[in-house]
Amino acid sequence: MVAVCSAASVAQLRGCVVEGSGRYRVAAVSGVLFVVVLLAGLYVAPDLVYPEEQVGGVSGTFYAKYESRLLARAVLFGVASVLFLFFLGGLRAFLARAEGREPRLAPVVLAAGAVFTALGLLQAATLTALVALRGNELGVRAQGSGWAARALFYLEGAIGDLALFPFAGFLAAAAMVLVRTRVLPGWLGWIGVALGLVVGLLAAGSIVGLDIEPADQAILVLALIWVAALAICLDWLLPSASRRTGEALD
Repeated sequence: MVAVCSAASVAQLRGCVVEGSGRYRVAAVSGVLFVVVLLAGLYVAPDLVYPEEQVGGVSGTFYAKYESRLLARAVLFGVASVLFLFFLGGLRAFLARAEGREPRLAPVVLAAGAVFTALGLLQAATLTALVALRGNELGVRAQGSGWAARALFYLEGAIGDLALFPFAGFLAAAAMVLVRTRVLPGWLGWIGVALGLVVGLLAAGSIVGLDIEPADQAILVLALIWVAALAICLDWLLPSASRRTGEALD
């Protein structure tokens, strides 16, 4: 039975080589672009500030000053979500082929990535609503709604913190497949496992109110760099990695 399974796994992985690395090129390009666009969205505007009380006609507040940049952040988050879905589809297919007939972690990667994407879109929608509400206050169309602005402010931050949990699951599950199957370079898998654990701890720390800035931004950037490296490996390192996996199964 072991020999039959090994032979089937080898044949399956060799099929990846025969079909060529271009099979996952769309996913690879989408993954790299996702990282670039998401980083641009994170840094296109400064961090949100606590919504202060505003008087109609005042134009010097934070949300009025940075309105265009904050809306650009929301748009970039939306574009990044679409790109991540294309990357997620290709990655799920690749990991499922690597795991064999009964993939167990590839569905986890897909589910965690989908939840992460949904929370990212919800965060962008909340940010858009907050900016719109602040603008309406300045136009004397929503006076006395400071409490709503502050609720949206806290909601936007909470969604961002919660999104780290499925992102950590995505990192850990994808990395564990790499470690178990050795379908891509081993160092990539072990680094991904470590980053998944660290991002999970970061998520828990953010929820309970621990202030670890600027380490949290550095951790997120490192995790996104790992995602970009994974995307690149899907296309450019696939043939050699698949051959190494086949030899290991032999």
